[in-house]
Amino acid sequence: MKTKLHSLFIVLAFPTLLTINSQHSTAFAQGSLTPPGAPAPTMKTLDQVEPRIPIGVSTTPGDANGIFNITNSGSYYLTGNVYGQTNKSGIVVAADNVTIDLCGYALIGSTTNSLDGIRPSGTHQTIKIRNGIITGWGGNAVNASIFGFPPDFGASLNRCVYEDIVANDNGGGIYAGSSSSIFRCVSRNNKGAGIRLSNSSGVCQDCLSDSNQGDGIDCAEGATVIHCSVQGNTGVGIYCGNSQQTIIGCNVRNNGGGGIFANTTLVRDCTIDGNTGYGVQIVFSSMIEGCNIGDTTGSGIAGISLAGNGRSLIRGNNIHDNTVGITLTNNPGNCIYGNTLRNTTDLDVGSGNSVPSSSDPTTAGPWYNIVL
Repeated sequence: MKTKLHSLFIVLAFPTLLTINSQHSTAFAQGSLTPPGAPAPTMKTLDQVEPRIPIGVSTTPGDANGIFNITNSGSYYLTGNVYGQTNKSGIVVAADNVTIDLCGYALIGSTTNSLDGIRPSGTHQTIKIRNGIITGWGGNAVNASIFGFPPDFGASLNRCVYEDIVANDNGGGIYAGSSSSIFRCVSRNNKGAGIRLSNSSGVCQDCLSDSNQGDGIDCAEGATVIHCSVQGNTGVGIYCGNSQQTIIGCNVRNNGGGGIFANTTLVRDCTIDGNTGYGVQIVFSSMIEGCNIGDTTGSGIAGISLAGNGRSLIRGNNIHDNTVGITLTNNPGNCIYGNTLRNTTDLDVGSGNSVPSSSDPTTAGPWYNIVL
């Protein structure tokens, strides 16, 4: 009896299941699988993502002064090396708001009487130059502040950024305009200064200035130099001729004109070694702190003889193996505290300076200079 009832249930239920399945099939129908037309591109082109202009004769034509001239704002890039010509610069910038990507290529002067690798025409601002080599130019690798040289007297590029540039074997290295920054650049074997921060408030960080026939880094008023290596230059390693500069964490070695020239300057946590004449020379109102200053054929720290007070703080430095540790014979009014000195002559300090000293570190007070 149970078997007959079970069979009858199956017979009666089967049409109902077919009806339900048919309804579900209709509800989930996919329609035609034939595409309405050919597939169209959905990605943006490179020009849409980052519109850039190749530097060339049709896009940036030159003239008597430059091989290529940039006369409009925009982002430009090299597609190959550029070779110098007599009495011409490589790239002349004559517009604001310009980015130049050298794309790893080189501007190669390689000819007699070539001018600058990159220079301005007129005064412009907000320029970025990056990622390439500038070598062999008769003028500077980058000459962004021109005074007294044709064809653009007083021309400049201000508020600029220079990144990842190698400037070697030029008349001069990277000469930046006002309020400009230089990052991760190398300036080597140039006939003038390696790097120059002109006018005000420039920054030079993580750079190398090596074996130039002038100063390693020249700083104008308000400049900041951080974590740079400056070595083997004919002139001063880092020259701060104006005032209110900050120099932190630099390695300044074996420069022929002295290590660091400081005028109202903060010098902190630097290694200053093997320079000729002086390690640090102060004018007045400077702070020299936490530095390792040694092996100088002259004074580790020297003061310039000026009327009035020095007003400098020299604190917590290790001054060793110099001919004289600290020389301040005619520069009164300085505070000299907590230094360690080990030199041929440790202190040659005139009257009017505060310089507590002891040869016994176990009994000396916290402000005493330790003379070993």
